[in-house]
Amino acid sequence: MEAALFRVKSVPNRHSVPSDTSAFSSSSSSSSRIAAGISLRRRRGGGGGSSWRGSAAPRALSQDGAIARRGAPGGARSAGDRGGCAKRSEIGDHYREKLASSPDCSLLLRNYAKYLHEVERDAERAEEYYARAILASPGDGEVLSLYGRLIWEAERDGDRAALYFDRAVNASPDDCMVLGSYARFLWEAGEEDEETV
Repeated sequence: MEAALFRVKSVPNRHSVPSDTSAFSSSSSSSSRIAAGISLRRRRGGGGGSSWRGSAAPRALSQDGAIARRGAPGGARSAGDRGGCAKRSEIGDHYREKLASSPDCSLLLRNYAKYLHEVERDAERAEEYYARAILASPGDGEVLSLYGRLIWEAERDGDRAALYFDRAVNASPDDCMVLGSYARFLWEAGEEDEETV
């Protein structure tokens, strides 16, 4: 093979767009973003959403090579978009419908509890469904870990949470999610102990 096949005409820096876009002939949007030198890193904002770093919304190359401005997430919605609240309600309705037909399914119970905990922020109902999931599948390390995390986040009861994390690790000693969740708990609990001293 000739070395000329691998020669690149120019490499864009972070803040410039190449004048010759033929070097980036891929039609994928990720290539367009890279060609435009756009940073798509997001930071977490308040209210559960996310906001774009900097003042500019992300841009991408259009078909003719010009930079097109895209709206930032969470911006104005079209009239047909019902928003997040309606969709959350539909998800909750879907879980309740499935649980009506399979009330002892540990996977459904666990996932609904996780939905209640992380999306609806309803710790009391999440605890009820995690408890039901544990009764349906007492050896499920992931549900034990999720329940321990709920106890820690909602009640800051380190001793009780540690019991469930210990059970989770014993049930699933090779599960990286369980081990990671336990490590996070130990880290946070250790930081709180240091603050009280």
